[in-house]
Amino acid sequence: MKWRITLNFSIHIHIKDIVLLENIKYTLDVGKVRKNSNTTAIFRVDNIKELQVIIDHFNKYPLISAKVSDFLLFKECYYLIKKKQHLTKEGFEKILSLKCNINKGLNENLMIAFPNIIPVNRPKYIFTGIPDPFWITGFVSGDSTFCVSIEKSKNKIGHRIRLIFGTCLHIRDKNLLIGIANYFNIISKQNDVDLNNKFKYIYDSLKRESSLLQIKNYSDITNKIIPFFNKYPILGVKRLDF
Repeated sequence: MKWRITLNFSIHIHIKDIVLLENIKYTLDVGKVRKNSNTTAIFRVDNIKELQVIIDHFNKYPLISAKVSDFLLFKECYYLIKKKQHLTKEGFEKILSLKCNINKGLNENLMIAFPNIIPVNRPKYIFTGIPDPFWITGFVSGDSTFCVSIEKSKNKIGHRIRLIFGTCLHIRDKNLLIGIANYFNIISKQNDVDLNNKFKYIYDSLKRESSLLQIKNYSDITNKIIPFFNKYPILGVKRLDF
């Protein structure tokens, strides 16, 4: 069929956190870590035998974000390849139908070459809650920010300083962001507004298909965020930002 199918699992992060990737590689004992660009590093697993370790890991420790839908489709592709089904026309097209709803789907070349492929339904994702505080720590170590914002103000010095803890994800993971805020008991479980001071914490950008969680109320930062990460320390260089 003049096409080849390969599978890979990868994690891309800023190169300053390459030690995190080395620790993941050491823990799983599979894959390779390398510099991906001047600013990013990558942990990648593409050996079919080593990918079984990745499958087993996420079967044992289920994902709780919308990424779980990608994993379920990826896992179907893995078992088809393991059974050599990708070497048949039927199996090859089955994998293409699964790939349609994995991450960015089929690229333009594949859509032109296989115009009659019917995508399988993407598994429905339902956020079920944060499993434990260590999940928060692991997530924040790789995918959140701590920053200091200096803004214009009508006070005596004309400026104000604000501490901000934030996380930006694809808009399909908005419920995960609300779940994180709920975990810190910051916003109502019914919506994304703090009913006490009417401050909105979740911001949507439909153009960028993203949702942003920002916690910047001073009492929330001092009474909830800082004590939490003092108790459950962040890994990697992000700990220095904290």
